[in-house]
Amino acid sequence: MKKQKDQIPQLSKYELVGGAAETIITPDAEGTFLIGPMQPSTGINDALWARALVLSDGINQIAILTLDCLGFDFAYNDILIQAASESSNIPAENIMINCSHTHSAPITIPWGPWDKEKDKPFHRFLPEKIATITKQASLCLEPVRLRYRRETTQIGFNRRFFDGHSISMAPNPNGAILPWVDVLSVERIEGKPVAVLFSHAAHPVIVHGASTLISADYPGFAVDTLIREQGEETVYMFAQGCSANINGFPLRGGIDAANGAGRDLGLAVCRSIKAMEEEISVENIQIESMELELPLQDPPSVEVCQMMLAQEKDADRRRAFSELLINSQSDQLPSVRFPIKAFSIGSLCVLGLAHEMFAEYHHYINEVSPFPDNMVLAYTNGVECYVGTEKDYNLGDRGGYETSSIGAAFLYQPRLPLSPQSEELIQQGLKHLLDQLVTR
Repeated sequence: MKKQKDQIPQLSKYELVGGAAETIITPDAEGTFLIGPMQPSTGINDALWARALVLSDGINQIAILTLDCLGFDFAYNDILIQAASESSNIPAENIMINCSHTHSAPITIPWGPWDKEKDKPFHRFLPEKIATITKQASLCLEPVRLRYRRETTQIGFNRRFFDGHSISMAPNPNGAILPWVDVLSVERIEGKPVAVLFSHAAHPVIVHGASTLISADYPGFAVDTLIREQGEETVYMFAQGCSANINGFPLRGGIDAANGAGRDLGLAVCRSIKAMEEEISVENIQIESMELELPLQDPPSVEVCQMMLAQEKDADRRRAFSELLINSQSDQLPSVRFPIKAFSIGSLCVLGLAHEMFAEYHHYINEVSPFPDNMVLAYTNGVECYVGTEKDYNLGDRGGYETSSIGAAFLYQPRLPLSPQSEELIQQGLKHLLDQLVTR
């Protein structure tokens, strides 16, 4: 019988199969408010893409989606996951959506002027695009084998410089970085790979305020390099790592500088593909997830909030101070959600962490994980705050943009930074999840 066009393929138990698809998601060329220059766009330098990879062992089916977007709040991310799930019959809990965090893209996270921008055509057409590529990937499954390699490379610097008193945003040669690219090659039994998933950790801010053109920044140029070097038959997918305290270099260098950094990253992926040896032995795919509630720091007193509100004239900041006042008047301790998702694929663990994660968390996972190989993706399934370390939060308002109460925390929807104890809670949760996953 001829298979119907939209029929999901029937799979043999424990046969590893994979499929991939991609589509352009670039918004309007002019008038789209960009977070980098904090101005409306004046054109398109390069397209923004959404890409989907589906893997199945015949029992468990997973989807990893990568988008050239800033990130999403939990409510909107849930809409995207639901769209992907309903179109492909993949359970929602088996889907990761990772954003590259390019700053030359629309505002899609609950930060700054998000409330003004959250109902644009871009937000309305994206669920349909996500649904389409996830379905396409699930309909073109074919037998695959997997190979993985970690290749040394670095295109950014730690951006938190401590002068002995406070943190400023400047290159710190002694700060934590993740000087490698993780590469997963999903290969047809014959021919070019179906997909190559590669992850590096560096804020895509090389274009940033240097241009009002829409751009995927260095991740997009890395994909272009791979297409030139490896061919067009493969879907190349960039996933952002734990880059909250790492900037792509040079900051605000412009389009040409981003192109150069992307070329270097793409060539590192090419080196990794060429040097890959044994394939991953995969008996099955396992999925594990958990969600933590991370405590926030105490809000200012009611009196202080009222005083700040009375003195503030800017409408956006008045709204933020009003939310702080509500928190200060509440008996409930404020917190923020922290979902974690993990896929084990043989010796490889792919971890998806929400929010903007400091590089130290990937280093911690490398230390405690029972898996030989670990791809750690931040900006996954929701981005609503920065996640720093205990020592950073203990600096208080001297802790710089990422961890002080007067920096990003006030611009993000929670309006408050995480409590210093969050690091220990996250480490405990990660270790428990990894131990659970390896014993399944």
